[in-house]
Parts: sequence; structure tokens; C-alpha cells
Amino acid sequence: MKRLVLNYWWILPILLLVCVSGLFFLFLLCSLSILEDVLAILIVLILICLPVSWVILLINKKWWQCLLSFLISIVIIALSWYPLVLSAMSGPDDFGENHPIPEGLEYHLPLISNISIDREVELDNDVFVDSLDVDTYLQVWGNSGIYTYDFYCYALPAGEVFLRCYEVTEDIPLSVTEILERSSVYVDSTYSFSKLVSQKEFKIYEGDWEDYYAARIEVWFRDAHTMEEKKLVEKTYRVEGWMR
Repeated sequence: MKRLVLNYWWILPILLLVCVSGLFFLFLLCSLSILEDVLAILIVLILICLPVSWVILLINKKWWQCLLSFLISIVIIALSWYPLVLSAMSGPDDFGENHPIPEGLEYHLPLISNISIDREVELDNDVFVDSLDVDTYLQVWGNSGIYTYDFYCYALPAGEVFLRCYEVTEDIPLSVTEILERSSVYVDSTYSFSKLVSQKEFKIYEGDWEDYYAARIEVWFRDAHTMEEKKLVEKTYRVEGWMR
């Protein structure tokens, strides 16, 4: 067993590459955003392990193993990137263009850092929130399809706060699985008006950068004991999609 490990250790980075490629295809087919961070870490490991293994093989004069490892790696990487290239060549996502914002619709603009897009003026680190004004409970930050949200609310039992998003003209659900996974936050029971969510990230995939459309962002709550769900607040924002 030890001899096998010593002679064929260089195959391990290739196997790791195969596994990452499999995850890559799964991510493309199923749009599983939960895999993004794992995929990024594994890619970094491969980029480190493969060149190191080639150098070690060359030092030990294992010419054919090094060549074989290099060729297999190139083939796997090429096959992995092929669907991504095809996707890029297929043209932009025209979701926003096909769903223009209705004339006269009132909507909010996300905040970027501490600057309001619509006013382009400096804001305090803490955005103004009025416990008597429901419209201030939800604050969305970001652009280019990558957003975060803050949420304030009155007393609630223990449970889970999460988002649901819909395009307003046709009531189309947006990035259902991804937004549910990314936006969910468990909160303990509260007894007064307080900040329940702080800078929790979520992504909207439909559309392209600067191809704006209106989305209704709803904040929902699921009771930890009864599992009953209720909508706490909703707010319409001008959004754009994340170009993957």
C-alpha cells in the first residue's frame, strides 16, 4: 500500500480536479449557489497542488508521469470551461429588457455603501429607521445583482427570517432557491422593536448589469415552533441581474 501511494500520489490532484469539474457542471445545471464558496476553495487548492506535483515529478525525473498529469489536467480544464464559454457566447440575458418598469411605478433604489443611488449624497452608517413607519423596516444595499439587506421589526417569537422576490409586472418569482438559501437568518425571540438582520447577502440572477427592472422584495417569517409562515413587509426596488 505504501509503495502504491509513493508511486501514484501524483494522481490525487487529477482526481481532485475531476471532482471539482463535476461540481462545476452540477452548479451550471442546477444553479446551486450553495456550492460557490466550496467550488472556489477547491479550485484554489487545485491551482496550488497541480504545479507543485509537476515540479516534484520533474525533480524526480518522472517525465512521462509529469506529461500525463499535465495533459489530463489541460483536457479536464478545457472541458470544464467549455459550457461557460458557450453560455457567454449565447448573448446577454434580456430579462430586464423584456420586463420594463411601468411608467409611474413608485420604487426604491438600493443603497451602495453609504451613498444613496438616487440622491448621491453621503448617509450616516445607520440608515434612518422609524418604528412607526413600516416602509423603513427593510433596507437593501448593493448593485449588479449582488445585494445585502438589513431588517428591523417589532417583537417576534423565535424563527427564521427570509426573503422572497418577484418581478412586479408578471409576478415572476426570482432566483427562488438561491434567495431562500442565502437570505435566511435564524432569530431568537424578541420583545421590542429591534434590528433582526444585518447585511445578509443574496443574489438576483435574472437579467444583466444595468438592465434594470422592478422587483417586489418580501420579508417573510417562519415560526420555529409552529412552522407557520407570514409576510412581514414588502418593498419594491429597482434591481439588475448578476452576470455569472
